[in-house]
Amino acid sequence: MRLIENRSFMSQSNDPILLKELTESDDKCEVRAVARHRAELAAAASALSITFTFFLWLVLHVGGNSGVRYFDDIVTALAALSACVACLLAGRHQSGSERRFWMLLALALGAWTFAEVIWGVYDLVLRVAVPVPSWADVGYLGAIPLAAAALLCHPGMRATGNYKTRATLDGLAIGTAVLLLSWTFVLGSLWRHTDLTTAGGIVALAYPFGDIVIIFLIVLSVRSMTATGRRPLLWVLVGLFAMAVSDSTYAYLVEVGRYSTGNLVDIGWVVGYLAIAVGASAGAGQTVRAPSELPAEASLASLVTPYVPVLLALSVITAELELHHHVDRFSWLTGFGLALLVIARQALLLVDRRRELFSASNERDGPASGSTGSRLPPENLPAAAPSSQFLRRTP
Repeated sequence: MRLIENRSFMSQSNDPILLKELTESDDKCEVRAVARHRAELAAAASALSITFTFFLWLVLHVGGNSGVRYFDDIVTALAALSACVACLLAGRHQSGSERRFWMLLALALGAWTFAEVIWGVYDLVLRVAVPVPSWADVGYLGAIPLAAAALLCHPGMRATGNYKTRATLDGLAIGTAVLLLSWTFVLGSLWRHTDLTTAGGIVALAYPFGDIVIIFLIVLSVRSMTATGRRPLLWVLVGLFAMAVSDSTYAYLVEVGRYSTGNLVDIGWVVGYLAIAVGASAGAGQTVRAPSELPAEASLASLVTPYVPVLLALSVITAELELHHHVDRFSWLTGFGLALLVIARQALLLVDRRRELFSASNERDGPASGSTGSRLPPENLPAAAPSSQFLRRTP
């Protein structure tokens, strides 16, 4: 953005010294952009190779149960630590709300790193099953409010007016859809079979609910970013989504007694940590504009994205009814609320579109009719063009 502004100003300036300074500034901006792009590609390639190696190690069961357990715990902790360091470095190159975003995310990654280390101590040093609750749960659950605070500090959360209302409805719709899916596959069973009077029961339910909050907040910010600032946040979105899926799947596997270190669900945490690290490397030094500075025209992705989880959730409920499975009251109420949110979102979209068309019509017809709605007084209006017949008679 700064590069475009400099070049626009250069085309209007004749000062050789100023032109030289602006040219050097543009060259530095281009060099930094190329360096960020190369760093992002290198980080993405490293993350992909580590994930593929991690997957093969678990599938091929290299080193037996002991080898898989050591490899799983150590790589997961190192992935979390690398993401924490990457976020700290990204925050050092930012300022304002963007700096707070990366620093709070670094604190969240620090909490996750602490939890992974504690898990490894239980699993590798003490050689006992990780109790629920444990000090590891303190790190895992403590990271959720820190990650939520980071997303609230993101420039994408500065939207105002109808744009913010649409973004909020999108986030509520997606959060409700994810809640419905989670309730159908994980939360419902946990709620019915977990003793909520114990700390272990509360911790088991806290994970999926925390993941829903994170998904809700990240949707509010990711749909309003510019093309420049969207990619780092999309990497963060991929990472948090992968971790959310792993959290919910882990809660289900623990409930049915089928989880152990080395399960393929552990790939989700490694993917999540590494994706956030890639996003931090891509976001170092980038400036993200708030939605209020952006054009009002909505992108196709922002219009379509909220419908994907909504349609998936409603399809699951339809399949449950077709298979004559029991659909409890909570699922019915959640599905009804989801339908209301979709209707409200579409109604707001139609109202905004009608207002835009009406405003465009007034701006087009106002100066021609000399109406009071014109922004310029009559004496300041541009002179009318000569008649066509006079133009043809002019030699």
